[in-house]
Amino acid sequence: MELSDRERRILGEIERDLRREDRAFVRRVESFDAACRRRETRRFGGRYEGSSEGRSDADTSGREIWYVLLVVIFLATLPILLVLLAGHAGAPAVPPVPAPGLTAGIVVPPM
Repeated sequence: MELSDRERRILGEIERDLRREDRAFVRRVESFDAACRRRETRRFGGRYEGSSEGRSDADTSGREIWYVLLVVIFLATLPILLVLLAGHAGAPAVPPVPAPGLTAGIVVPPM
């Protein structure tokens, strides 16, 4: 919900009065705001918000990298496992091939 012009003016006056009267409070609020901005910029893909170069954030943890690596490996092997385990449902079973020279356990002499 947006503030009215009157409410914005009143808040501006309160802020100016606080900045004049209580510098310690202003420093605490400004440090809190700076910390919040740093946390928000790291949220979106490790990129600094508003940066045209798209610099990477150096605070990417090793745990995050391992999680991404595990997800990639899982997603890469899942289709392979599904194909190997599924087989051909409608295909007939392939009979075993007898060894050369043997026919159903009977030895046939060479000619």
